[in-house]
Formats: sequence, structure tokens, C-alpha cells
Amino acid sequence: MWRRKLRLLACEPLPSPSEPGAMTVPRQPRNPQRGKVLLWLLVFFLLGLLLLTLYLVRGPLLRAFADWWIVEDPLEKAQAIVVLGGDNRMGERVRHAAELYHTGWAPRVVLSGMSYRTYFNEVTLMEREATNLGIPREHLVVFPQSGRSTLEEALALRAVLAEHHWRKIIVVTSNYHTRRTRRIFHGVYRRHGTQVLISAAPDSDFNPQRWWRQRTGRALLGLELLKSIQTWWELLEPPPPPPALICLPASSAL
Repeated sequence: MWRRKLRLLACEPLPSPSEPGAMTVPRQPRNPQRGKVLLWLLVFFLLGLLLLTLYLVRGPLLRAFADWWIVEDPLEKAQAIVVLGGDNRMGERVRHAAELYHTGWAPRVVLSGMSYRTYFNEVTLMEREATNLGIPREHLVVFPQSGRSTLEEALALRAVLAEHHWRKIIVVTSNYHTRRTRRIFHGVYRRHGTQVLISAAPDSDFNPQRWWRQRTGRALLGLELLKSIQTWWELLEPPPPPPALICLPASSAL
């Protein structure tokens, strides 16, 4: 008998939810917080993956940035080679200028340096190094100046160019300093018809192939980036008028 009842119950259809007495299972509400958590987990995962990728390829990226940061203009015959002050302890800016001089890119070399004391200045050391490297003293122009920045040095050097009627110069500075130097000298001299070529001197404290591994390399480039912002701000205003002789006729000979 009980087996027959079970078969009848199995064949009897279940009541519809709309029928009276039917039992309904309540639907669980969706938790919106769960979706936000999953989204944030995905964001953190992708960010971590990006940082890991940058870390693994940091060498080529940082090397490429240094190669872009260092600028080197194609050299042409000029009237003078200008060596900026602030050289390192090895005198590598002067050494590079001597190589350019002996190669024949320009017949004169200008040594620009700051005063360390009232009785001693940087150009004294630069002059000794230049003569030791075979540059005749009569081909040197020693220019002590009191500029506290590259912009002030560029403005001060206009007097030398005006005195010697030079309209085309090669500016020598350290490799990490070239991009800011070109911006400053072009901003100061281009409007007056003076052509400026930038030549990068190697620097023992900044090796573009592994600068991020050296404390001095990181410090030099970091400081240059900050100074570049200051340079951009300073060049928003036109520099003061140059000496009268800075604008020369186009027929001036080298």
C-alpha cells in the first residue's frame, strides 16, 4: 500500500507558486560590495603587473632616457669653442674642448669660470689645464665671471662674443647638462643671429649606460630635471638687451 502512495505522489504535479498554499523560496539580494572588491583586486593586480614589468625592463628604459636627455649637435667650423664653468675634478670639459681645438673645429677657446675667492677663480685652473693639453696661451680667452646659473653665464658671455665679433660658437659642457644648456643658449643668442652648437663632454660622474646605479648619476640627473623647470620659468621673460656688437652682418668671416 505505501508503495502505491509513493508512486501517486511522484506523479502528482507540484503546485504553482501562484496557487494558494504553495511555498516560495525567497531570492537572495545581490551584494554590491562584492563586485567592488573584485574590481579593486583586478586594478591592484594590473598595477602590480605593470610595476613588475617596468622593474624588469628598467635598464633599457633608463638608458634610453639618458640617451634622449643628452644632446649633441652636428659639429661645423666655428669661430670659437666656449667651455662653461662648473667642470668636474677631472677637468673633462676642458679636455673635450682641447680635442675639438686640435681637430680644427675652431681657432679660439673661451674659458668661462666662476670666482671661488676674491684671490682665486676657476678659470685659473682651466687655463693651466688647457695649456697642458697643448692649446697655445694666445689662442685662449680667459673670462672670469660671477654668474650663479647657466643663464647668467650665457648672458655674461655675450660681452665676449661682441668684443670678438663672433657669430658662431661651439659650447662645451658635461653630457647631463647639454639639454638645458641648449635651451638657454638658444633662448639668449638665436634672436640676435648667433649660431650655437652644443658638444657634450663625457663625465665620470654620469655614465648614461648605468647612471641609475650610481648615487652621483642619480643626483646629477635629478637636479638637472629640477633646474630645467626653473629654466623654463626664467625664459618666459626675454633676457635683457645684449651689447651692441652682438648683432653682426651676415658677411662676417670665421
